Amino acid sequence: MSKKVGMNVFLHFLLVIKQMNNFTVTQAKDALLLEKPVFTDALETRKFIYRQLTRHIEKGFLKRSNKLDKAGKEVIYSKTDLFFSVTIIPTSREIKAKRGKEPSNKHHYSGRQVTDYQTELQKELHAYEIDLNTVLEEAKEYKRLKTRFPELQDQLQQHQSKAKENSIKLLGKIRALNNLIGTEIVDNPLC
Repeated sequence: MSKKVGMNVFLHFLLVIKQMNNFTVTQAKDALLLEKPVFTDALETRKFIYRQLTRHIEKGFLKRSNKLDKAGKEVIYSKTDLFFSVTIIPTSREIKAKRGKEPSNKHHYSGRQVTDYQTELQKELHAYEIDLNTVLEEAKEYKRLKTRFPELQDQLQQHQSKAKENSIKLLGKIRALNNLIGTEIVDNPLC
């Protein structure tokens, strides 16, 4: 059984779900802007992608190379053999315990103290965010299949409606936990 490695849910979407390889930062940025409505600002999305790619180059899962052509130099990101030898699992924000003189029931998250119940709520929030991304992808797939298989229109519409109901429920749970934790609420799309 291969080792499990965590990867940001959005980078996981690009590299595992969309199976991007030998791509530029611009291509990755454009894919997130097009398919993930939480990304609306091109510059911030580019910065996010660059940070994620750099982190995984340092870990040995990606490599960067320069491609020269008539237009100039282009930086290409590729998966390494190490990437293919592990199981990549999607992760969201992490809560890391701060070592030192603090009591063991306190953690730091986003530069502030967090109590144990907030740690548990953060874990639940993370799970709901992953579930919401999965449901949104499921709904997209039903929509795509409706165009390919018009004879299954009614059946696929039922599945798509169920996915929409699930996304509404998950979004409600995410907003409730965000309110309790006090984190910024990002408008997640519905199906």
